[in-house]
Amino acid sequence: MTEYIDESSQERQGSDYDGAWKEALRWHLQEFIELCFPLLAGLIDWTSKPEWLDKEIGQIIGRSGRRNQEVDLLFKVRLIDGRDQWILCHLEIQSSYEADFMARIDLYSSGLKWLFQQEVLTLVILTDLNSDWRPSTYHFEFGGYGTDRRFPVCKVLDRIEADWAGDRTLMVEVARAQIAALRTAGDPESRYNSKTELVRNLYSAGYNQDEIREIFRLIDWMMHLRPDLDRRFKAELVAFEEELHMPYVTSIERLAKEEGREEGREEGLEKGREQGTITLLLRMLTRRCGQLPGDVEREIHQLSLAESQALGDALFDFQTVEDLKNWLKTSPH
Repeated sequence: MTEYIDESSQERQGSDYDGAWKEALRWHLQEFIELCFPLLAGLIDWTSKPEWLDKEIGQIIGRSGRRNQEVDLLFKVRLIDGRDQWILCHLEIQSSYEADFMARIDLYSSGLKWLFQQEVLTLVILTDLNSDWRPSTYHFEFGGYGTDRRFPVCKVLDRIEADWAGDRTLMVEVARAQIAALRTAGDPESRYNSKTELVRNLYSAGYNQDEIREIFRLIDWMMHLRPDLDRRFKAELVAFEEELHMPYVTSIERLAKEEGREEGREEGLEKGREQGTITLLLRMLTRRCGQLPGDVEREIHQLSLAESQALGDALFDFQTVEDLKNWLKTSPH
């Protein structure tokens, strides 16, 4: 059965699907490939860290005319047989039908091969709600010439309702939030109920404190609520965590609430958000560059929220601590 969404209502709710997916894919790439494309996952040497090719993909997508509500990530992996392989991961977020969809995907893939002289494996992930739409092949034939290009496709709607039904891993929870967000676009109360159910289920899934915070942040990114419903959601989450004796997500909100003044609460929330951003950023930088010197950590703690967000955008270009130090020296802050 085909489902449709009110895209204008979704825009008003302000959810950032592509931002959440980009972050989830960058930090959980192996889990995602194993989940969606197990045949490919078995061919990759995961002991060798994938290399992100952001500048290369930017050249192609910029030339072809990027559309909204899609995510394109290009990376290079080392295969078990020792060869390198470029992989384009294209995630279509809300399109339910597009006549030239496969032609567009073929354009991306062919453009990368032409510009960089590299064979590119293109993966397609469809997170739409149209159960009848499942493109996988680009075909062109004219005047005796013909070509067929077949792309591996993962239809998220199929998977979460079948073989992922009992799966509680991080990437499945993100996929579940995406589908729930699309289904409740234009219906604030239904979105509130869906988000409440998704988040409450995290506490019984066996995640530790850091894992719950990470998944919550991605769900929160995808499923923005109307301001009055957001306040209700946070208040109920505070009470729920207190009942479970698990202040994993809402410790900042609880502390602010105890101040007894609305302005104190808002100030506490803002400081909490900034501190949470810095904490996550330091963790990401350590995973990317290795252990950070104390003076570098102190300098990062002094960044404003806008500056820390700019650093978050830049960190995927870093390979060493020296790259980070150079960024801190040359970027205005």
